Amino acid sequence: MTQDDLAKAVGVRRETIVFLERGKYNPSLKLAHDVAKILHAKIDDLFIFDDDQPEPETPESRVVMVD
Repeated sequence: MTQDDLAKAVGVRRETIVFLERGKYNPSLKLAHDVAKILHAKIDDLFIFDDDQPEPETPESRVVMVD
């Protein structure tokens, strides 16, 4: 599935998906739910939140992954 396909499926712009993948955007609970539903996955499997990992050393090391 392309970024554009996912964006259209969840009703956001492709740039939003790019920012999610780069960890530059924290999704709303609804968006996280919609992405997980489209990808047939659990939210916890797709997104890494700050409380799931040690505090990053730099802002660039913070990652939110979309599989």
